[in-house]
Amino acid sequence: MVILRKEKFPYVGMNVVVTVDKLEEHGAYVTLDSFNGLHGYLPINEIASGWVKNIHDYVKEGRKIPLKVILVDPSKNQIVLSLKKISSGEQEKTLSQWNKEKKVEAVVMVAAKALGKGKEDAYREVIWPLEEKYGDAYTALTTALEAGSDVLKKAGIPDQWVSTLYPLIERHVKAETVAISFRFNLFFEGKGGINKVKEAFSRFEQLAKEAGLKVKISYLSAPSYLVKISNTNYKELEARSQELNESFAEYVKKSGGLLSIERMKS
Repeated sequence: MVILRKEKFPYVGMNVVVTVDKLEEHGAYVTLDSFNGLHGYLPINEIASGWVKNIHDYVKEGRKIPLKVILVDPSKNQIVLSLKKISSGEQEKTLSQWNKEKKVEAVVMVAAKALGKGKEDAYREVIWPLEEKYGDAYTALTTALEAGSDVLKKAGIPDQWVSTLYPLIERHVKAETVAISFRFNLFFEGKGGINKVKEAFSRFEQLAKEAGLKVKISYLSAPSYLVKISNTNYKELEARSQELNESFAEYVKKSGGLLSIERMKS
């Protein structure tokens, strides 16, 4: 499945998913599955940091792998890519995003078929407008699960698409949970401090529920606790978790406790 983009070429530094088409002594020819099916080249010196004795030990024909774009020359239709410059974390995120984009296309194309539309129509009339409005189309679809079909309408999606697509979203798209982790250092002086901590976290859980957030609290070591706050919408999660933490800090202060909050690296 080839993902279509409005732009004709990727930009330098972009991570893409490719299919390895042909291996040669000095590199590999690839097809950019996540960018218009364009063709690119992976030089052997961009495969690994050390000396590559045999290219077949690193890449295989027919395999789909994430790569980083390091050179683009539209005048020559030339795209050069690198495997050694894309980190393992970037590889994981790139594959995850590509799988989401494939899911979006699959769902939208069912609606397109019902409406007598083609793939380019689906992208031009639905997927690209959703990306422009919400950052990516998958986020838009999962948001629509919670907020309703108005999410599609606000992106300018025509009514015939909305009425056909929304029931498919309800059947085939699952809301994805995202989480932010914090280290809470919570302490109450004097007798009954442990009970006060329990009461405070009970209040925190109540505040989270009122904010539409899920929380998981784990003990690390006195006075530290790992707090995971989750939701299905990352932008809302960022804003609501900040408000939640501020409200909790105010509660702890009024209760005579001491609290510091540190965001953990994901």
